[in-house]
Amino acid sequence: MGDKSSIFEEFREHSISEFFRKNRHMLGYSGKLRSMTTIVHELVTNALDACEEAEILPDIKVEIKKLGTDHYKVAVEDNGPGIPPEFVPKVFGKMLAGSKMHRFVQSRGQQGIGAAGVLLFAQVTTGKPLKITTSTGDGKIHIMEVKMNIEKNEGEVLSHKVKKGRWRGTRVEGEFKEVTYSRREQGPYEYLRRISLSTPHARITLVDPEETIVFERTVDKIPARPEEIKPHPYGITPDELLYISRRTRAKKISTMLVRELSRVTPQRVKELQDYILRDKILEKYRGSELWNLIVKCYLKVDIEKYLKKFSEYLDKKEIEEVKSIINALPESLSQLKNYYLKYLIMEYLIEKLSEEKLKEVKRHFKKRPESFIDFAERNYLSASTMEELKKKLREITRKPREFIEALKDRGMVSEEELKKLRKEIEELLDKPPKEMTWEDAELIVRALQDMEFIAPSTTGLRPIGAENIEKSLKAALKPQFVKAITRKPKTYRGGIPFAVEVALAYGGNAGRESEGTRKMEIMRFANHVPLLFDASGCGITNAVKSINWRRYGLKNEEEVPLTVFVNLISTHIPYTSAGKQAIACGPEENEEIYNEIRQSLMICARELEKYLARIRREMEEEKKRKYILKYATIFAEGLANITNRPKEEIERRIVELLSKS
Repeated sequence: MGDKSSIFEEFREHSISEFFRKNRHMLGYSGKLRSMTTIVHELVTNALDACEEAEILPDIKVEIKKLGTDHYKVAVEDNGPGIPPEFVPKVFGKMLAGSKMHRFVQSRGQQGIGAAGVLLFAQVTTGKPLKITTSTGDGKIHIMEVKMNIEKNEGEVLSHKVKKGRWRGTRVEGEFKEVTYSRREQGPYEYLRRISLSTPHARITLVDPEETIVFERTVDKIPARPEEIKPHPYGITPDELLYISRRTRAKKISTMLVRELSRVTPQRVKELQDYILRDKILEKYRGSELWNLIVKCYLKVDIEKYLKKFSEYLDKKEIEEVKSIINALPESLSQLKNYYLKYLIMEYLIEKLSEEKLKEVKRHFKKRPESFIDFAERNYLSASTMEELKKKLREITRKPREFIEALKDRGMVSEEELKKLRKEIEELLDKPPKEMTWEDAELIVRALQDMEFIAPSTTGLRPIGAENIEKSLKAALKPQFVKAITRKPKTYRGGIPFAVEVALAYGGNAGRESEGTRKMEIMRFANHVPLLFDASGCGITNAVKSINWRRYGLKNEEEVPLTVFVNLISTHIPYTSAGKQAIACGPEENEEIYNEIRQSLMICARELEKYLARIRREMEEEKKRKYILKYATIFAEGLANITNRPKEEIERRIVELLSKS
C-alpha cells in the first residue's frame, strides 16, 4: 500500500476563470450561433446598464464583420459615461468583479462574469486580446488592449495609448472563432429586435454582413434610476440573516433588524417579540397532553373539520400527513397553508360546479396540494377568485395576543411563565448580532414571516411600464389588439423583491411566421433582457403553456397570431445557470414568481377574450346583414305588392334599418 500523502501530490487550487475556460458552455458559449448571440448580449447589456446608471439615453451601435469561416469581428459602441482606465482590466479581465452582485438593486448584469467571459472566449478561440476604447469625456481617449491571466483571474494591459478628443463612451471590439451569424430566431438580429422592445428608450444600430438596421427609440424619457434597497422580511432565510449578522455594524440584534431589513421599525420589533413568544409557547407544549388544546388556541381555522368534510375524497395517507403537519407547528405552517388552500378550492368548486362537471373534477381531489391547485387554476379559477381564496390564508392563525389571552382564559399559562419567556426574548434581541446562532435565526425568521408587512419598495425595481410596452408592441407588430400590465412588486424566497410585466398582442404581425401562417410566440425577458435559448427549461415558458387558452376564446392555442410578452424584474433573477437564459420557477420552485406570471397572463387573457367575443359578434352581425341585404330586393318587391308602395322606397328603408342595427 502506497504512502497516503501521495494521494494529495496532484492537489491544486484553480481560479474561477480556469473553471469557465473548461466549462464555457455554462456561460452560453455552447454553439456557433448561440456563442455569437452571447457575445452581443453581454456587451449590449453592459452598455445599456452603464448608460442608464448615468441617466443617459442609450445610443448603441453593434458591428458584426465576417473575416473567414466561423471567424468574425464584433464591436459594440455606446455613448455611456465611459470607464476610468484603471478599471478597464478589472471590468474585462477579472471574473466576479463588479458593482452589482453585492447590491440589492435591479440590473441586467449581476455576477460580474459577462464582460470577462467575452474576453475569455476571444482568447481561447483566437488567442487575441480585446481592444477597449473609452473616455469619460475629459478630453482624453484611452485605447487599450487587454488579456486575461487565466491562472490568476486577473486582467493584463498589453498596450495603452492616449489621444486627445471630444468624445464620451466605450467601444469594445474583438475577434472570435467558432461562431457564426444569421438572422434566425436565436441570432443577434432577433436578440436586438427584442431588446429594442423591452428598452424603448434606446436607439440600437446593427451593422451586419448584409445591411444596416436601426431600431429607433419609441420613448424619449429614460426610466428613473433604481435605488439600492434592503432585503424584505418575507421569505428571508436563516442563512441570509446570519450572513447579515456577520456584516452589520449594529450592536444589538433588534437594532440590526431595523437597520438592515426593509419595512422593519422599532415598533415592529416590539410586535416581533409577541410572535416569538407565541412560537416559544408552541415549542414548549408540543408533544404534551395539552397539545390539541394549544393548537385550537393557535389556529383560527378548524382543519379537522375539513378532513371530516372531505374524507370520502381524501386518502388515508393525506389525512395522516396533515395531522403530522399540525403536530409540527409552527415550523410546518407554510405546508398547512397549502392544504388549507386546497380545501378552500375544493369547497368552492363543489358549490359552483354542476354535478356533471363535478364528476370530472372529483378524481383530482386526491392530488397533492401543489398539483391540485395548479389543475384548478388552469381550468376553473379566475385570477380574481384565486386572489380572494389566498387572502383567507392570512386568517389561518390567531394573532399572538389573541392566542395568549385564549391560553390565559383556559388557565394554561401563568403570568409568571409569560414573564420568564418575555425576559428570554428580550435577552435574545439584545444579543450582539455576531453571537446569533442558527436556532436564533430560525426563530426570528419564522416569526417575521408570520407577521404582516406591506409589499417591498418599488424604488429598487425599474419596470418598463405597461404604457411603454404597448407603444413598443404597437410600433413593431402593428397588432389589432394589445394589452399590457405591470404588477405590484412581491417577494420570493430569500425576501427578494420582484415584479412581473405581461403583454398580449394579437393579429397584425403578432406571433411567429411558420409555413405561411402565424403561430403563438413567447417573448421571455429578465430585467428587460431577451432570453432566446433554453425555452423548454424556463419557468416563463411553462407558466405560459400552463394557461388554458381555450377558456379565453383561442380555439387552437398554437395556431394563433399571438405574441406573449413576459418580463420578470428583480434585484436578483433566479436563473437556472450562469448562462442566464432560463428562469428557475415552477409550482414547487420559486412558486411565487410562477404564480404571479400566471395571474398576470390570465388578467390580460380576459381582456383578449372580450375583444375576440366582440369581433366574433360583429362578424356574425355583418354576416346577417349581408345575408339580409342580399335578399333586400326580393323583400322590397314582396312588400311593394302588398302595400302598393314604391319598391325603391321600401328597399331604401330596409337598408336604413339594417345600417342602424
